[in-house]
Amino acid sequence: MDYQKITVTIQPRTPWVDVFIDELSELGCDSFEETKKGFNAYIPNHELNENLKNHLKSLVKNKNFQFDYTLEKIPSKNWNEIWEKSFEPIIVGDWCSILAPFHETKKTTNHTIIIEPKMSFGTGHHETTYMMVETMKSIDFQKKKVLDMGTGTGILAILAKKMNAEYVEAIDIDSEAVENCVENASRNHVEVVSKLGSKEHIKGKLFDTILANINRNILLEQMPLYGQSLKPGGMLILSGFLTEDEQTVTAAAKKENIILSDKKNKENWLCLAFIKE
Repeated sequence: MDYQKITVTIQPRTPWVDVFIDELSELGCDSFEETKKGFNAYIPNHELNENLKNHLKSLVKNKNFQFDYTLEKIPSKNWNEIWEKSFEPIIVGDWCSILAPFHETKKTTNHTIIIEPKMSFGTGHHETTYMMVETMKSIDFQKKKVLDMGTGTGILAILAKKMNAEYVEAIDIDSEAVENCVENASRNHVEVVSKLGSKEHIKGKLFDTILANINRNILLEQMPLYGQSLKPGGMLILSGFLTEDEQTVTAAAKKENIILSDKKNKENWLCLAFIKE
């Protein structure tokens, strides 16, 4: 799959980098990396739309900050190389290491997950993934049924299975992500049920724990289904959004009788843990 790289330069960087990453994620960009001058955003070539183009043009004209951008098409054959170069290990204390096969240093932690980074992680990759993994440490997955929505490379699904979950279902709308999840599950010697699609796969099913590291709009749109699919006393762990979105997300969850129980904040990214009443 070909991607478009949007190279953004902006001054001042704070708070605008976080603000515009959030905005561009809502307009279809699925991957980000911060730079000294701003950030790079990535979007599948076929997803590049007029709304996004017009929004970028409007930002250039804004007088409250200095904003500029360029577009560059990246053939799929170069995509993996780009992300391999930018992917660094995620080490969550002595609890869990997330490494790629090409990392020479192996970390000694309770759990080690080896993933081949064949797709994007987003600029919040380290922050949101770190917090999700850290939150999972306090959850009992023993013999539980788990759903990982927007699984990507399958990190959370694999960890849940390593924590002795009985059944783990991993869903993503990207066929390459699903393929990557299958490969990574095999690489880590665990069994994960990977499916291509979205919420249509979980209607009528019940889970003990739902994990979702996605952007705010998708979480809000899917929240009613999370409410229907979560067992009483079950846990919902969410990340992929900024601290300013906390009230909006918690209010949507409360409507489904899903009550906030814990939260983590890292570099302005948020991870929220809920319990279904």
